[in-house]
Amino acid sequence: MTLEDIQCAWRTNNEVNLRLLALCPDEAMDLKPGKGKTIRSNYVHILGVRRMRLEEHLRAEAQTLAKLDWKTATREEITTELHRSSALMERLWAHFEARTRPHRWSTALLLSYCIAHEAHHRSQVEIALRLGGHEPDEMDLYALWDWTKLAPSDPTD
Repeated sequence: MTLEDIQCAWRTNNEVNLRLLALCPDEAMDLKPGKGKTIRSNYVHILGVRRMRLEEHLRAEAQTLAKLDWKTATREEITTELHRSSALMERLWAHFEARTRPHRWSTALLLSYCIAHEAHHRSQVEIALRLGGHEPDEMDLYALWDWTKLAPSDPTD
């Protein structure tokens, strides 16, 4: 697997996050499945974990990310930070690939962990939408799984 493959997989994961967010009506952002996180706080949590990972290896870059409030973050703020943090995560993958000394986290292991973590929170978002009466169209949900057809958004757009 090349660095380009790793970054493409990451961009696709981020695109799924963005597309699911776009399926969440504004009035649904504070829904939650039972006692879990709200839709808004799931996204803020994803961003916080990205920031934590970046702080471990790219401290200065991580400090440029906004710390969003899990109760008040807007869709626009979340979208902006998903783009910004995703671009920095691509730099993190490059940093990992350039290392010459062994590390407890290989690029593949951390990439897998991060994507699995974000997928877990996307499922919580989908459950909150369903339970809250805002179930997305079935075809829109299926489209989130067709990764070969997803065209990752360019963070500079």
